[in-house]
Amino acid sequence: MYDEIDYVYEVYREKSFSAAAKNLYVSQPALSSAIKKIESRLGITVFDRSSQPIKLTDEGKVYIEAIEQIYSIKKSMQTRLCDISRLKSGHITVSGENYISSFIYPKIIIEFMERYSGIEIEMVESNSHDLQNRLLGEEVDLLIDYKFDPQLYDSYPLVDEHIILCVPKKLEINERLRDYQLSAKDIKSGKHLKNVCPGVRLREFSEETFVILKKGNYSHSHSMELCREAGFTPKVKIYPDQMITSYNMSRAGMGISLIPDLLIYASPESGKCVYYKLLDASSLRRLCLGFKKNRYMSRAVEAFIKTALEVYGK
Repeated sequence: MYDEIDYVYEVYREKSFSAAAKNLYVSQPALSSAIKKIESRLGITVFDRSSQPIKLTDEGKVYIEAIEQIYSIKKSMQTRLCDISRLKSGHITVSGENYISSFIYPKIIIEFMERYSGIEIEMVESNSHDLQNRLLGEEVDLLIDYKFDPQLYDSYPLVDEHIILCVPKKLEINERLRDYQLSAKDIKSGKHLKNVCPGVRLREFSEETFVILKKGNYSHSHSMELCREAGFTPKVKIYPDQMITSYNMSRAGMGISLIPDLLIYASPESGKCVYYKLLDASSLRRLCLGFKKNRYMSRAVEAFIKTALEVYGK
């Protein structure tokens, strides 16, 4: 199926109505009539028919130049669409809290970029509440978080993490619980995951001072829930905005923090804290990769999800 510009361009290319008509599988009178209608509608004459071979008029030169620009745009569009369908180009926006962006996403992104180097990845960091709203508003494509409303979002389980109690070494309570202490090296080796590893109840630390993330972060509500289940309201000295800040404050001696083991795995070892495995049921939580329900999902987003599940499924 040809457009009217194809008729004009074929006559220009062949410099002959009869040759162009043969190439377009139309009769010469039909082609001549079609082009006269185009010229009449535009109020111009494209071809000087008095010469042999036929030539372009000045208006015709402008028209042909515009046709070639249209062809170039169409070709560029087709190439780009083909690249996108073959995952040679594209753009996705992923999001998460700072801790997740710093310690969870890198493994996924490195693997993804090795497979699909032409796809651009944009990272958005904020608190959980803000990012879920952005996900719902389609400002971001994907979010790694802990809880998603199943009526609004679909999600895939990604990785489990265990909450570890990070306690400044100088606190007196450590003397009484010496037999339960773990080092950062113990956590990195996975000792806390073994059933034989002894743990403590969070209520043992009810009189101590805590460092807990500020409201809006999922870890704030989860930490408060853990303390509530343990039967106390924590005495909080400071509310930082980021998990790594909370961890560093504990290592500086400012108070106890509740830290995911995945963060300890990725952080330099420090002898300024001791760690405790928690026996409280809610100390285990699951990170999920979520996206807005019923939203169109590009092939690039589908590929990122597949990569993420493979990376953390290993």
